[in-house]
Amino acid sequence: MLLPRTHPDRDDRILCPAAAGTWRALVRRPRETSASTFVFTEQGAALLLSGTAGCGAWSATGASTFSYRISEPLWDVDGRFRGWVDIDQTAVCRGAGFTSCGVSRVHDAHGVLRYRVPVAVLARRWG
Repeated sequence: MLLPRTHPDRDDRILCPAAAGTWRALVRRPRETSASTFVFTEQGAALLLSGTAGCGAWSATGASTFSYRISEPLWDVDGRFRGWVDIDQTAVCRGAGFTSCGVSRVHDAHGVLRYRVPVAVLARRWG
C-alpha cells in the first residue's frame, strides 16, 4: 500500500534513480521495530546490510516510486541454514528519504512458506 499524498512536494522533482545510494532505516513489523541499512546500486542491485544480510534487486516504477525485493537467509545459533525471508516492498521517494511497505514471506529450509509479515520501512539517505 502506497502512502497517500497530501500535496505535491518540491522534492518530487527528484527522479527515482536518486534512490541509488545507502540508506539507514527503521523497519517496523507488528511486534518489533529494528534499525537496518539498505544499499541500492545504480545498476539495480539491492542489499540489506543488517541482520543476517541479504541481496536482491530494485527498479524504478515511476518518477518518485520504486520497488525492491531482497532475499535474507536465516541461520540458527549453530550456523545451520533455517530458511529465508522474501522481502517485497513498494517505495515512495521524497527528498532525502523514502517510505516503503509490503509483505515479507518467511520460508523454512525446505522452501515451505511458514508465515507472512506486514512490514513498513522509513529510511533516510546516509553518507
